[in-house]
Amino acid sequence: MLSVKLSRTIGFCSGVKRAIGIIEDTLSKSKNKIYSLGAVIHNPLVIKHLKEKGLVVVESLTDIPSGSTVILPSHGTPRCILNSSKKRRLNFIDVICPYVSKLQITCQNLYSQGYTIVIIGDKRHPEVMALKEIASGAYVIEKASDVSKNVFSHKKIGIIAQTTQSRDTFFKLISLILDKNPLVKEVHIFNTICRDTSNRQEEVKRIAGRVDVMLVVGSRISANTKRLLSIGLRGNKNTYLIESEDQVSNNILKGAKKVGLISGASAPEWLVRKIVKKIKNHKKER
Repeated sequence: MLSVKLSRTIGFCSGVKRAIGIIEDTLSKSKNKIYSLGAVIHNPLVIKHLKEKGLVVVESLTDIPSGSTVILPSHGTPRCILNSSKKRRLNFIDVICPYVSKLQITCQNLYSQGYTIVIIGDKRHPEVMALKEIASGAYVIEKASDVSKNVFSHKKIGIIAQTTQSRDTFFKLISLILDKNPLVKEVHIFNTICRDTSNRQEEVKRIAGRVDVMLVVGSRISANTKRLLSIGLRGNKNTYLIESEDQVSNNILKGAKKVGLISGASAPEWLVRKIVKKIKNHKKER
């Protein structure tokens, strides 16, 4: 008999839940068009839902009429984008995640104290790009091959993490940085990975090794979801990323008796419930 092991943590994280609440409230109260600069969170199904409520998603501030209201994304916005809009009288509503905001403050404080900033994260992620603007000359390290020998010799460095970084990767790369830079003058390390991210990563580790199939619910453009997939695959080769209930196929569930399920931080709980229902219907159809 097929059983479902559901993670303790499913649905939106607190930061995404807060952002969606602000956006929906703004949309319900406004008689004018409300714009968002890119995807406010990294989940196409949720963005589609917000568009149906009236949100207009654009990729450039030049596409927005002067005097309009603009939602800034939860993962942060580079300052150069905001500076370019000063003459256009735009009204910004920033739904930046509190963890991302705290990370930016930490980065600014370290930089102002003369530390060379080292960011462990994805080079092209908006959150990391915003940090690079705060700290000119910051180093971004994604993987082991990005760590050079003696580049930090006789320097003071401050190491921080993208909030959705893998904790295992973060500490592994810190160790490698210190190993390859024995002459570094001073090191300050701040674990800026958000608590929800860490909890989900521990959950997928715990569940993946105890089930036949592990499903990670979320979007392929979501950094935290992709990391859950990667961690799950280490413990169970039958780990799959599922973006909608339509992707729960007979091939994935074939021969399984126990199915584990966890969601990324930007996957809504209603989607998780739909996928659980699809799994249970599969059980009845076999």
